[in-house]
Amino acid sequence: MHKNLSPCSLEKTNFRGWDAFTLRNGLVNLVAVPDIGGRIMAFDLGDYPFFFVDPDLAGKIFTPEENQGDGSLAAWKNYGGDKTWPSPQGWDNQDQWPGPPDPILDTGRYQVKRLEASDEAAVLQMVSPSDSSTGIQISRQITLHRGGSRATLDLTFTNVSNRPVRWSIWDVTQLRAERTLPGGKLEMQADCSVTAPLNPKSRFPRGFYVMFGDVNNSQWGTDIMKGLFVGQYRWEIGKVGIDSPGDWIAFSNGAEKYAFTGRYKFFPGEEYPDQGATVECWTVGKGKVGNFNYEGSSVYLMEVEVLSPFYTFKPGDMHSFRIEWEACRCAGPVVNVTEAGCTHQPLEIERTAEELRLTGSFGVFDVGSLQLVWKDGRGVPFTQAALEDVNPMQVVQVDRFVRPPVEASSLELQVVAVVNQYPRVLAVCKL
Repeated sequence: MHKNLSPCSLEKTNFRGWDAFTLRNGLVNLVAVPDIGGRIMAFDLGDYPFFFVDPDLAGKIFTPEENQGDGSLAAWKNYGGDKTWPSPQGWDNQDQWPGPPDPILDTGRYQVKRLEASDEAAVLQMVSPSDSSTGIQISRQITLHRGGSRATLDLTFTNVSNRPVRWSIWDVTQLRAERTLPGGKLEMQADCSVTAPLNPKSRFPRGFYVMFGDVNNSQWGTDIMKGLFVGQYRWEIGKVGIDSPGDWIAFSNGAEKYAFTGRYKFFPGEEYPDQGATVECWTVGKGKVGNFNYEGSSVYLMEVEVLSPFYTFKPGDMHSFRIEWEACRCAGPVVNVTEAGCTHQPLEIERTAEELRLTGSFGVFDVGSLQLVWKDGRGVPFTQAALEDVNPMQVVQVDRFVRPPVEASSLELQVVAVVNQYPRVLAVCKL
């Protein structure tokens, strides 16, 4: 093991008053609370906590009757963190999930089915009670990997009923968009955003559609030149769906230079819920949606939501959907994500008489080294050079002069992970 890397660990802990399990790898602390809907309540990079936790609900557990309340959204116990729901949401028929509130899938007590830890990974699996209404049981398995900020979320639905059902797997993550003032009061953190690739052939005229809230909500926009949906937090309530054909969605706190990303597989040609949305973004703020009213509250958050395509489940069938989480120091907004890291300012080349000036701003997901790889006209790499050591706890600011080989036609920035020497592409640029 590299002397600067910690082994993974898993232990039973107490988190904000709840019985919990904490997974660690020296860079990331990840906390799961089975008793409140199998939620993952913390994903911290170093000392920075990404996930929102409602302080008024911290440590509290309610009966099923209390969780259901009068069945309205106002009765929902919005603990925060990350949870998994069935989609589509609705109250019209049994093919829609009428929650939240939902005392079984959303706030039921999940059972711990797997606890494993080795130097290389820590694994926790939580399984919901069986739900007769939707016909499903949810399994949430989280794996924290050594040597970086990577966690793998494997979500599985099983049909435990005697009828066929049809659902999308819907994962919802609440990210803090707050800052603490002297004296402890919270206020909105400026420069928080959510970004995702736009669909150039979107079914929506604006590249997204407003699901809830003011259709003219000033938070929602696009950057056509960069091909991005951009949600810029201004503490307005609302939600949008994006039919993104990409494979990532990112949250960034540009003021503090932290970014959290979710990567997933997009399935072209498959049917998705919510008019074809693959990712969604919900924000808390002023305004009203149904009986939600946060005016005067100190709740500041943005959600990143990822949806699978629809799966049809015969009795006993199961289907799984995987989301890769990563985090790093990175200025915002995030304009691209690869398996190596995220980009704030793309790699650019400025030519001088004999050299090239390379500039760009990135964050990386591995402890490793940044290397420059030159490729010929056929795209074949022929030489490489190590540039600097990198890790998720530092912004990677590239600004250097290099002398290109005569036969070079393009270049790649790669991150070579210390843990396994595996190279991952961060950025590509043609000469």
